[in-house]
Amino acid sequence: MAGAVLLCTSVFSASAAPVPAAPAPAGQTASPSPAKIDSSKTHPHHKAVQERLAEAEKALALAGNDKDARKLADQAETLRNRSLTGAVRMLLTDSQEALGKHEFQTAEDDLTSAIAIQPDQPVLRRYRAAIRAAAGDNNGAISDLGVAIQADPGDATAWAMLAETERDRHEPDAALKAYKQMMQLDPHTPDADKQLKILQKEKDGQED
Repeated sequence: MAGAVLLCTSVFSASAAPVPAAPAPAGQTASPSPAKIDSSKTHPHHKAVQERLAEAEKALALAGNDKDARKLADQAETLRNRSLTGAVRMLLTDSQEALGKHEFQTAEDDLTSAIAIQPDQPVLRRYRAAIRAAAGDNNGAISDLGVAIQADPGDATAWAMLAETERDRHEPDAALKAYKQMMQLDPHTPDADKQLKILQKEKDGQED
């Protein structure tokens, strides 16, 4: 479990090249009422990415070995970043640079700006959670992770980060529950069994 924050933030610079935004549907003359909007027509690219992400998450949970699991995990992470705009990717790069200098507030501000641009991308909340956790703001990190997990419950990294953050807050029961959920999503996580035993021991010790 250690290093989940570093794993998360390292994705900033490893994301794929910016993908052009999908064009608006041709011939659209009036905006339909919210109740009648067909997301498959207004955001075809976004819908396709979400479907592929769901498939990758499902396959990860059923992976037969470590190699396949890591490949599927990388695929899912790439898909989570696929719809990020060029402006958001630039902010992620700036945030990563600031984080490397331990300029936590600047790094967080960059992520806040990125979230304002694309509030529908839950991975951005996870990235900001990583920065907040690194800065010692565990409550802020958990708030962001709650939003990220609600929007993308199959994000194993977010669950691992939640477990780590709850552990830092000395909440072993919550940490254990989050880690067990992560293991359901990614059973082949490296050293998962070892970490699970540690968290179980900490929970049992607190109950005594």
